[in-house]
Amino acid sequence: MKKNRYSFLLRSRAVIIGIRIALLFGIFYSTGLVAQTERENLEAQKKALLQKIQQNQVILDQTEEKKISSLGRLKALNNQISSRSRLIQAINDEVQLLDERIAEDQEFIDQLGLDLVGMKEEYANMVYTTQKTSAGFNQLTFLFAANTFNELFMRFKYMEFYSQARKKQGQQIELVQESLTLQIEEVEEQKMEQQALLNDELQESNKLQGLRSQQRSLVRELEQEESRIRAELKKQRDSEKELTERIDAIIEAERRSALLESADMSAITEAFEGAKGRLRWPVEDGFISSKYGKHKHPTLPRVTINNKGIDIQTAKDAYVKAVFNGKVVAVMSIQGQGITVLIQHGEFFSAYSKLKAVTVQKDDTIVEGQRLGQVLTGADNVSEIKFRINAKSGTVNPEYWLQSKIN
Repeated sequence: MKKNRYSFLLRSRAVIIGIRIALLFGIFYSTGLVAQTERENLEAQKKALLQKIQQNQVILDQTEEKKISSLGRLKALNNQISSRSRLIQAINDEVQLLDERIAEDQEFIDQLGLDLVGMKEEYANMVYTTQKTSAGFNQLTFLFAANTFNELFMRFKYMEFYSQARKKQGQQIELVQESLTLQIEEVEEQKMEQQALLNDELQESNKLQGLRSQQRSLVRELEQEESRIRAELKKQRDSEKELTERIDAIIEAERRSALLESADMSAITEAFEGAKGRLRWPVEDGFISSKYGKHKHPTLPRVTINNKGIDIQTAKDAYVKAVFNGKVVAVMSIQGQGITVLIQHGEFFSAYSKLKAVTVQKDDTIVEGQRLGQVLTGADNVSEIKFRINAKSGTVNPEYWLQSKIN
């Protein structure tokens, strides 16, 4: 009975250790997958931000070529500051994720170490017991001392199980030892990656400080030129007012004409409406330099801008493309707004202003992505288009209609 009881205890302990190790590896593996997914997302975010920073750096450098203090340069600086701030935050998030991962790995290493010590102690006891048993009596004598055949069989199975348990214990020790070594190496690699990220963070922080210093200097310069900026703002408002009035008049005329002709535009109207949030951008690269609706002027106190569309600052000579299939209903030139192309998409209209070298004309049928012209570069060396969308009720926020992307 004592031998059977010891056999049962030995078997139970081996099972418990096996379950414990399996659970430990299972938990570690599952948390590792989650952490890996989070890190891959952060890496993708960092890559997109770095690409956007490089693209917009070209735009920022362009605004500095003529050494003119301009709102366009301030907007480009603000955009780069925002992008680099988000990049630093993404790096911080990755560092924190590595911190948590290293802590989890270290806890795993500690648990493996404890299990390894316990397994080695148990293995030593098993070896000691085997040696003691072997020295005390012959195994054959132990077997044939059984009183019945059943007892003989049980003694044989006990010896067989004990031998297998000892062998498995040795294999488990080797497995845990290998896992422990690999895990320690992985933690060391993670610490090296973390240090590299901290170095990247320091470099980006230095670049951000430089941009903020330029921003402060430029703001001071622009504040000293308030009268010039107010005069430019008045001209801009006048030209935008004229643009709005002409666009509204053309749209009204087109709608009256469609009504008189009983034209069915429901298909393209529904198609355009269905593309909300998925429209392509009118330029490949660039950022929104002035948002839709009312917002404060960047340098003039108590002055509010009411934008009927969005302004997108882009690179010099960038091609402007149609965001959706449609028909050109107007090509017009307004002082201060360059050339404007107005395209009808059923009940919707899209307008592209501040263009030059336009390649389309009135009544042309347009397909999505078709080039309309190139962006106009102003005297301050800023290349910027104004993009509008008109629905039945009037202008709508184009940001809600365009594909989402890092600005």
